[in-house]
Amino acid sequence: MDRLRVYIIILVMTIGGLLPIVAQSDFDKTLHTIEKMIDSARTQKNDTLLAKFLCGRAVLFYNHALDDSVINHVPTDLVEIRKTKQWNQYYELWTYLANTYLYSGQPNKALREVQAMFDDAKQRGDNYGMGFAYYTMGSVYATLNNFDESISSYQKSLDLLSKIKPYPTIVPDVYAYYGDILNLKQKYHQLEQLTVRWKKFLEEYEETYKSKLSQVTKNVLYTYYYMACAQAHLGLGELADGAEDLNKAHDLLGSESSLRGQSWMFYMAKLRYLQKRYPEALQLNDRRLALFDDSDMTQFVDIIGQRADILMALGRYKEAAEYYLKMYQINDSVNAQDTKQQLNEMNTLFKVDELKMEQERAQFRNTLTIVGLIVLALIIFSIFRYIAAKRLKVAHEKLQTTHEELLTAYDQLEETTTAKERIESDLRIARNIQMGMVPHTFPNRPDLDVYASMTPAKEVGGDLYGYLLTDNKLYFCLGDVSGKGVPASLFMAQATRLFRTLAAQGLMPDKICTQINEALSGEDNETSMFVTMFLGLVDLETGHLDFCNAGHNPPVIIGEKAEFVEMLPNAPIGLWPGLEYEGEEIADISGKPFFVYSDGLNEAENRQQEQFTDERLLELLETTPFESGQQTIEMLTEQVQQHRDGAEPNDDLTMLCVKVQGHLPN
Repeated sequence: MDRLRVYIIILVMTIGGLLPIVAQSDFDKTLHTIEKMIDSARTQKNDTLLAKFLCGRAVLFYNHALDDSVINHVPTDLVEIRKTKQWNQYYELWTYLANTYLYSGQPNKALREVQAMFDDAKQRGDNYGMGFAYYTMGSVYATLNNFDESISSYQKSLDLLSKIKPYPTIVPDVYAYYGDILNLKQKYHQLEQLTVRWKKFLEEYEETYKSKLSQVTKNVLYTYYYMACAQAHLGLGELADGAEDLNKAHDLLGSESSLRGQSWMFYMAKLRYLQKRYPEALQLNDRRLALFDDSDMTQFVDIIGQRADILMALGRYKEAAEYYLKMYQINDSVNAQDTKQQLNEMNTLFKVDELKMEQERAQFRNTLTIVGLIVLALIIFSIFRYIAAKRLKVAHEKLQTTHEELLTAYDQLEETTTAKERIESDLRIARNIQMGMVPHTFPNRPDLDVYASMTPAKEVGGDLYGYLLTDNKLYFCLGDVSGKGVPASLFMAQATRLFRTLAAQGLMPDKICTQINEALSGEDNETSMFVTMFLGLVDLETGHLDFCNAGHNPPVIIGEKAEFVEMLPNAPIGLWPGLEYEGEEIADISGKPFFVYSDGLNEAENRQQEQFTDERLLELLETTPFESGQQTIEMLTEQVQQHRDGAEPNDDLTMLCVKVQGHLPN
């Protein structure tokens, strides 16, 4: 089974599906944020959030194939979640551990874990846990080529999970895997019956989650459904119905290079082959083969097997023979990886009929022997045929092919150059638009000094700042979106717009953070991003400051000495819906510069990857006489540039400084 497909499942199972595969720098930041939230949940004894955060950390490790991290953390985390009695997260976390063993080549350990998970859930009478156990059991059996037991396990998983309302979000994937195995075993009538039940489920599922289900998610769910319908119809020889199903699936794909698009190309090629439209079938197979990335050799066998069949139908016997031979070699290599120990453990744990499996293997070996004889005969035939070919014709064809390839390469070079120039122009425009979204002019008042600046690490960035002055009250904010570049800038634009809109309504900072989180989190956050943010509201007459810190760096207040402000650990905005953010206050900041910044300042790196550090920041703010917010920010900008010593910026750099005089006569 394809591990990439499993990533999709894990994203659906986890807390809102917001932990995708990210770059290393973003991975470190995400892991650091999650571990801070874990510590905070433990301190506050919030069992619900603790279970979610522990699952989130396991998902992050799993999606980056950090098998050792999953194996080291999850057993301890399971003990901790069991004490909280958050059973759904408990069995989800256990599923990650079993899958890690399975896809790291340790199916025997995976079997032990899934059996223990099933026994635990059965003892508690927990359908959710037993459903997940059967689902994982189906994956283990499929990996070990025991497809009959795999089908039985998926059926039991569906029967249990379908009784739970609202439906667990894993149910669509159980249908998809179940359908794949039925197609593989050519049980087309049974697959057709499954699609009837599948369609009814999708309608109920869409109704249940209609307020949270995005259009992209709907497209994914229905694409896999229509693909299963096409598999059944093609297998039953109902080509017109199969073509209609594939057309419906294609309308929902979005991109043919995606996993769904590659699967669609395979079955579209199968349809064209069955329709005896062999050149079209070969073109589709060409496109599918070009996208193969060596992630699943089972898929590769299917692709080259289909290619060999098409080439045979076209009369290109030598090429067909080469692919048949390659298919034989790969199958032989894959089968050699099964060990007797794994089969014995399967028999002991789940009472698999070993004699029946051995008969199936013997039948498969006989089939391969026959295929080998056919391959040998085809190769001998092809050799005699090609010896008789004229060498002059071959040379001419090679020369013509080389000429055409050169022309194609030149055209591609021109297209690439034009596209690069267009992208650079678009990014320059995007940078100008983004910089226009943050203020560059600041109030000129005797009772207020406020100044801010932002320097993106790339053409466009993910940091933000803003302020809103109404009468004698100043709202101000500074935030840092996860990631960099265009995706972060789009998320930044949404957060900036929401801050201005809600501040204009006169809400308190904690309420503004709560409402921004509701708007940016959940199913609609398909890019899986979040933003840390500091948001303040200061009374210019009294100096009283109300603020809310959403997972952001602590600001610095500069009095007799510069020191970080101690704050409550609210979660970053955009991770999970339904959070209530807590606000805090400082009685009076009059006469004391208040400095807020993004981690592009204290974590700025030089050529040796040494950071600017918090200690150096405090030292500079404490020893440099304060003249104005602008002077302070320009001084720090220069210090960061000197520290980098020519190194490329590793993150966006954003700073904001506020000083309120307070207690002035009207």
